[in-house]
Amino acid sequence: MVNVVQTTMVYDFNDDNMPSWARPAVQAAMDCGAVQGDEQGRLGLSYKDLRAICREYRCGMYDK
Repeated sequence: MVNVVQTTMVYDFNDDNMPSWARPAVQAAMDCGAVQGDEQGRLGLSYKDLRAICREYRCGMYDK
């Protein structure tokens, strides 16, 4: 089941649907302009995208 979620889930918004561990990192990436939504504001992030954003966040890439 975990593998299915990790390969098929798309996270469009920074809300309760997104894992709590990813929300601060995604918000920081959005604040820096590294992640932007489409014309409707949908992010379209995969689980792998969330992991990459968190890794970058932990490395300090989104510090202002």
